[in-house]
Amino acid sequence: MRDGSSRNSEYDYFSHNVYSRKDMDIVAEFVANSRKVKARKNGNYLFHEVIAITKSKQLTLEQEKERLFDIVRNYVGMRCKQNLVVGYLHDEKDNNVHFHLMISSNELDAYKNQRLTKFDFDKAKKQLERYVVEKHPELEQGIIINAKKEQKKSRQSNKAAEVKRKGGRLEKKENMIKILSEIFSKSSSMDDYFKHLNSQDIEMYNRGSAIGFLNKADGKKYRLKTLALENEFKQIDELINSVNRQSNAKEQTKNNETKSEESTQQQEKNQSQEGNYKPEQNNESSQQNVNKKEQVVQNKADIKKAREASSKVKNGKIKDKNKGLDR
Repeated sequence: MRDGSSRNSEYDYFSHNVYSRKDMDIVAEFVANSRKVKARKNGNYLFHEVIAITKSKQLTLEQEKERLFDIVRNYVGMRCKQNLVVGYLHDEKDNNVHFHLMISSNELDAYKNQRLTKFDFDKAKKQLERYVVEKHPELEQGIIINAKKEQKKSRQSNKAAEVKRKGGRLEKKENMIKILSEIFSKSSSMDDYFKHLNSQDIEMYNRGSAIGFLNKADGKKYRLKTLALENEFKQIDELINSVNRQSNAKEQTKNNETKSEESTQQQEKNQSQEGNYKPEQNNESSQQNVNKKEQVVQNKADIKKAREASSKVKNGKIKDKNKGLDR
């Protein structure tokens, strides 16, 4: 950080809670402070952050350095007031002046690392941007971090503008946004929607809950969220939901009819089984009655035979007795 700094003004070096000025002494202070934290695998000891402002045509380089130094001081007060911080200003770029900051992961003499959530970090950046815009309007810094959604759509960075001039990815992305916006606005049905997509050689796809579009011509994929077309897509989303509702209704009706038909068939089958079962019971009962009658007849015949046999035996004895008397 020091080697890239000009070190030719009072604004080129910044320190906070650090009392050394020589390189090795500064390193020794950071190392000594970091050793108070219990060592752990993949643990952080330092943070490297950069704060930059675009060069202004209205200010001299020295004026810009002075204002950037004030911005850095304000940022450190919000972001890491109790941490060790050193930084060096770089002015070698043609379009910006920036500060490299080295920040200790733990506060001064603290036994735990500073817990800085993503929300807290974003909050500090937004507060800093508001401070710059309000305190130093002469720097002509645009609103980027605090920009509203509509502003973010229309805003393009210097790098993006350069890419566009070279016919790069941004130009293709903007062309995709324009085409899809027209398709969304003029599609009144799902048939129209997919017809328009097909005519532009575009295919819609889903990856989980994310919706995206594939440009078949170059194989480039674009997510709906990346294109910032969520609001424009609401009309198509409603068409999709309507089709899904109709499809679900038809499927439910079909299922109900199938269930009703199955229920009717089962009922007829049960009735048929019950009808077949009753005659079997009647036949069995009738057969039992026939058997009983036959048994009664057989019993009567057996009784008759027994009586006749008994009668014959009795008559034979009488004859024998009479014969004896005759002798």
